[in-house]
Amino acid sequence: MLEGKPPRCIHIYNKVGVGYIGDRILVAICGEKKKGILVGLKQVQAPKVPKFDTNNLVLIDDNGTPLGTRIQVPIPHILRTKMKEKTHSKGADYTKLIAIASRFI
Repeated sequence: MLEGKPPRCIHIYNKVGVGYIGDRILVAICGEKKKGILVGLKQVQAPKVPKFDTNNLVLIDDNGTPLGTRIQVPIPHILRTKMKEKTHSKGADYTKLIAIASRFI
């Protein structure tokens, strides 16, 4: 984001059409399409889910592994339970995303 424009959301992979914590999204960054997972949102969330002052996402590849090696922002604790539900043997593996997170709220 420091090089130019911030990422733009193209598509949200859920039935509602509104992104919530733990949802996969498709973003455009520097003219490329990449997938990511929302880990912090400005909008009001469900009870006991913290509200952030910025929108945060973690870029992932197709099998669910994060592209980076560290996550600097604090991640809500509820994301841990949501990612365990979405991880299954034939699908994406989101446990690595939880493992590289440094702080939980």
